[in-house]
Amino acid sequence: PRLRAMFLVSGLLAMGWDLFSFATPIYGTRIGLSPSTIGVVMAAFAGATFAVRLTMPAFARRVKEWSVIRAALLVAGASFLLFPLGRSLPTLMSLSFVLGLGLGCAQPMIMALLYAASPPGRQGEVVGVRTMMLSASSTVLPLVFGALGAAVGMAPVFLAMAAGMLGAGWRVRLR
Repeated sequence: PRLRAMFLVSGLLAMGWDLFSFATPIYGTRIGLSPSTIGVVMAAFAGATFAVRLTMPAFARRVKEWSVIRAALLVAGASFLLFPLGRSLPTLMSLSFVLGLGLGCAQPMIMALLYAASPPGRQGEVVGVRTMMLSASSTVLPLVFGALGAAVGMAPVFLAMAAGMLGAGWRVRLR
């Protein structure tokens, strides 16, 4: 049961990463941003993931893993909720940066929790299952996001991801 919860949360966070990577160029093009401007928005996300990973060792000594994961889900969910409202470069960069902080801080914590919850001697299997899930997500979800975006627009796709993350963040019990 502990692994199941971590796999679900890990999958949801990976979905968020995939959605951002796939949908931001589509959304940016739809609202009239140039390719280089879209690149700047995406660079804000990358910069945040880099910055948060630098601070995670000090942060992890003070905060429990599930607290960080819950915060990551809530921060990422709020960012996705606001993303369809962003039309200007500063707004989109800010939202992308905050999203990068949320998604970037969760992955190291998930790996630590997965390792701790793994049956003795089976950590490789657990990491392998997570890797398979992430690879499947990166393969299938762009097709799903693209189909949904073409059918209903990108805003409902962002809002559905926001609902999933905020709901999961609300349900995560702090351990």
